[in-house]
Amino acid sequence: MKKSLYGFAIIALILGMASCSSKKESASSIAQQWCDLNGKAFKAAEGAEKDAAQAARKKFEEEMEAKYKDDKAFMDEVGKEVEKCEDASEGR
Repeated sequence: MKKSLYGFAIIALILGMASCSSKKESASSIAQQWCDLNGKAFKAAEGAEKDAAQAARKKFEEEMEAKYKDDKAFMDEVGKEVEKCEDASEGR
């Protein structure tokens, strides 16, 4: 009984991990993440908090550029989505 319970738990864990890794991000979800990070960087007080927020935004940008560098059409779509939320993230 215990062996079958452990086996079931392991199979469920593997399936759960596989479903998370195959998740494809949409242009709007990437843009929303960037706008959230941009808002934090824009609204943060000067000093360490602002530097950390800007570093997080830059790291996210670099990760997305590396991940989607071969898909120019997708990156253009992300850029259009960013334009829609950029002003709001900066409080304009």
